[in-house]
Amino acid sequence: MVLPGFIDSHVHFRDPGGAHKEDFLSGTRAALAGGVTTVLDMPNTQPPTDTREHLLEKMSLVAGKAVVDYGLYFGATDNNIEEAATLAKDVAAMKLYMGSSTGSLLVTEFSPIYRHFQTFPLHKPLVVHAEDEQSLKYFGALGSQDHNQSRPPVSAQIALSRALAIAEKTGRVLHVAHTTTQREIELILEARQKGVHVTFEVTPLHLFLNEEDQHRLGNFGKVNPPLRSASDQAALWRYFDAIDTIGTDHAPHTRAEKEQPYDKAPSGIPGVQTLLPLLFNAASAGRVKLEDVIQRCVVNPARIFGLKTKGALEVGKDADIVLIDPKQVYEITNQQMLSKCGWTPFAGTKVTGKIQQVYVRGSLAYEQDTCLAQGGSGKQVQYAAR
Repeated sequence: MVLPGFIDSHVHFRDPGGAHKEDFLSGTRAALAGGVTTVLDMPNTQPPTDTREHLLEKMSLVAGKAVVDYGLYFGATDNNIEEAATLAKDVAAMKLYMGSSTGSLLVTEFSPIYRHFQTFPLHKPLVVHAEDEQSLKYFGALGSQDHNQSRPPVSAQIALSRALAIAEKTGRVLHVAHTTTQREIELILEARQKGVHVTFEVTPLHLFLNEEDQHRLGNFGKVNPPLRSASDQAALWRYFDAIDTIGTDHAPHTRAEKEQPYDKAPSGIPGVQTLLPLLFNAASAGRVKLEDVIQRCVVNPARIFGLKTKGALEVGKDADIVLIDPKQVYEITNQQMLSKCGWTPFAGTKVTGKIQQVYVRGSLAYEQDTCLAQGGSGKQVQYAAR
């Protein structure tokens, strides 16, 4: 079976500053093995991608490593409002963290949030991590070891409501990362009815895992925002038709880091290599239609982020192709993972559909469990004018 290469619009490949757990070579190799031929990488690195200098340094660093095509996000801060706007044409989107997560990027005050919404080109995606910082501090101080209690749904709902109101006021395009609850989806759909230009992402983590899995996995299931209740997980499937993109939020950490006590263990779970296998398996089982998966993992990401040569297998687009045996059943294992972290929460899961070959821009890059592409063969994507 022939599929278009998937686009993962939400990865953290840790370059620069976190190469012990991932870099652009290992991350893009994992993507390739999972049938992902284009990735968009987040800015919360060390140093963060929050100035022109840091952006150019990162572009230079990753250019010689990537084996799939890629784009980069720019990170919002209190003080880079004008600079972000001038660099918009060179990046996939701007990421604005309304709540603390991995790294130092954070914007909590109304004035810089509003000015970013107002100043960044209105038709270029501004992507929010919608968790409210004040409520995160309050609930975090209560000392719960349950991640869904220390970062509860209300924190996401507060921040999302704020972002939607500002997007409505400024008339800008807004994309909401890792939406996790029914109420968040309802808020987004209500905003759409009022004319707000908002799209949203759901991750495979929140589609296929819930808070009971986090209790089973311990820190290996710790992620921001957390794995939610089984009822919220079920709601994501009920609202599948409303979802715009499925991005993995691939965020690897080493086993040693995850094995620390709860309050010291970092949040984040790898996922780029299991994106296509999990969703193809869901389609094979009749849970969703394969064409609906492709819409959210190929067509919509290319459209939303303005990826000029991506999004379809047609004349004028890049020949990013996945050949898959739709009948082959296999078990996902930690040993298969090409991420430096070397683990997946989906180890032991049996899936139907085995990737045989992957082509990037027409060149055979992966075949029979072997990466053939060399570092530097991946290219930065071209962006449509916005």
